[in-house]
Amino acid sequence: MPEDTTRRGFLTVAGAGAATALAGCSSGPSEESTATDEPTDSTDDGGDESAEPSDASDDSTSSVSNTLQMMSPGPVQTLDPINAKGSGVGFNQYGSSLLDFPNGEYPPEGAVIEDYSMSDDGLTYTFQLKQGVSFHDGTELTADDVVYSFRRLAGSENSRNRDDIIGETMTIDHEKDASRTEPADEESLADYVPGSLAVDAVDDYTFEFTLASPFQYTLSQIAGGTFAILPAGSVGDVDGYDGEYEYNEFFSTAGDGPAYAGLGPFEVDEWNKGDALRLTAFDDYYGEGPELDGVTITVVESANTRFSRFQNGNADLMQEDISTAAFNPESVSIEETSGSRSVGTYTFDDGTTVNYGEIPALRTEYIVFNCLEVPLPVRRAFAYAMNQDEIAKNVYKGTGQPAYHMTPPAAYPTFEDGVSSAETYDRHAENGYQSVTEFGADGYPYGYGETLLDEARSVMEQAGYGENDRYEITATTIAGDSAYGSVFTRLQSKLRSAYIDMSIEESQFGTIISRAINGDMEVFGLGDGMEYPGPQNFLRFLWGNNPGSQFTRWGAEGSFYTEEYRQTAMDAWENKYQPDDSTQQSRNEAFQTVEEMNWASVQELPTVNPVAQRFWQEYVDVEMHGVMGNQTFDQVTKGE
Repeated sequence: MPEDTTRRGFLTVAGAGAATALAGCSSGPSEESTATDEPTDSTDDGGDESAEPSDASDDSTSSVSNTLQMMSPGPVQTLDPINAKGSGVGFNQYGSSLLDFPNGEYPPEGAVIEDYSMSDDGLTYTFQLKQGVSFHDGTELTADDVVYSFRRLAGSENSRNRDDIIGETMTIDHEKDASRTEPADEESLADYVPGSLAVDAVDDYTFEFTLASPFQYTLSQIAGGTFAILPAGSVGDVDGYDGEYEYNEFFSTAGDGPAYAGLGPFEVDEWNKGDALRLTAFDDYYGEGPELDGVTITVVESANTRFSRFQNGNADLMQEDISTAAFNPESVSIEETSGSRSVGTYTFDDGTTVNYGEIPALRTEYIVFNCLEVPLPVRRAFAYAMNQDEIAKNVYKGTGQPAYHMTPPAAYPTFEDGVSSAETYDRHAENGYQSVTEFGADGYPYGYGETLLDEARSVMEQAGYGENDRYEITATTIAGDSAYGSVFTRLQSKLRSAYIDMSIEESQFGTIISRAINGDMEVFGLGDGMEYPGPQNFLRFLWGNNPGSQFTRWGAEGSFYTEEYRQTAMDAWENKYQPDDSTQQSRNEAFQTVEEMNWASVQELPTVNPVAQRFWQEYVDVEMHGVMGNQTFDQVTKGE
């Protein structure tokens, strides 16, 4: 351990102020990715994705079994934490990182560590691992396993989340070699030199890493599922490790697979990709519990069907991806509120009553444009045609608020003492409060709480479009998600008057992510939840660097972008956010600049900041999740 270290408590380093301000936010799928191909077997090969399981499927009599029955809107694509988006369905149950968010609450606490220290310069973190912690294959956790897992995240060809560890925010020190990149991706993260990551197994139970520069959300970042720990050498997709198993044998269903071994309270028992993932209790789990015999996550693509199955007692718990069409806000009765978290009951039309909880999510729903395909006038026409207030009221039925920025209100940068993040968010969108560029001086430029179809037509006419020269575009929405589909349907009718003919197609979430990486969609709907409550969590994708590896491709060669906007965003990020002597004020100015340049460029068009909802049957004893949303079910119980 370095001599210049300072012992810190988890709350101190994570930021007590941020925890207070963000009481009651949750996370969801992430966007971070590099333009890598999927592993051979990471597509669905275990069943018919389109087939809905019947209500008479295995374990459907939930109250009799001690297995928790849940549902997923789409098949589990992979068990690999570095390849999964949003860490994968049910990941918190079968995987574990160094730290976690207890009951989904912020800040993070130690999971498989006894303690940690941080050097005075904020660069070196040293972790003391718990001894006797077992993986699902019976091997004991050591620091070598953590080194291996971090190296895979940074250097494996299967990693879609390199930006989390060697990107522009939390960056563990490493060497770069420009000769390793191809001309087409010279601005990507492919210049990483394998084996150069500043991670070290000091001894069997001491793990250490050194950052390239201090980062205030380091502990929250490494508490995410992407940083889950696997046995060293499980697969050989990173330099220095031969691999005990073939990739798809360990992480997927090839051969006798999956041979996956994690640290969670439940281990993978059976996996049919198009049907269900079945987990069973791991008796040697390092923590208390689990109290359940297992967890079964059944694929039910339709949100309406998921709602119906839960109402009929064929699922014990339902959360996220709630059917906005079936949900009736008048059926909610809130009985207790603590901070931003509320719990009570929900009564179905037949009189059946279940437990209900809600909490503002640290999440933004938005539309993504492929700027290689969609010109700026078309993107702006979309923005003029959208009415976020109408979407929040009529599509989300009040379970979300209109979104005008990519950063959610609770994490929004604020400049003035006594003015909250949420207030700054609203005032900036409404009238340009604290704007830092001319484009944001008057607030949201595409209509605050209104649709501006005259302006949509005008911007298209100025670009040369008209009744006899219409623009055709295909929008891709997540299959079975009525909210995304409804947003595009509402836009479709409005855009016709602006000379835009939009067709709408559906695709599974995992497929959308793969297609976004490959860049073969024009516009698609997505939702993103924060891994830590800092604006850079989202804005790192929008400031114009590494365009070839971002979903929007904004700034890539051949893309439709404005150099002035890109340079303004890049200058702000590089001169006000990144420097070691940057202040919170200068960082906030950088964040605000990137938000306003996203207004100017319309790379991503925000729609709502949703409320996270959970429904659970009366016989299930589970807490409503907290700030970060990702909750482990080690202490959940079921009664009759």
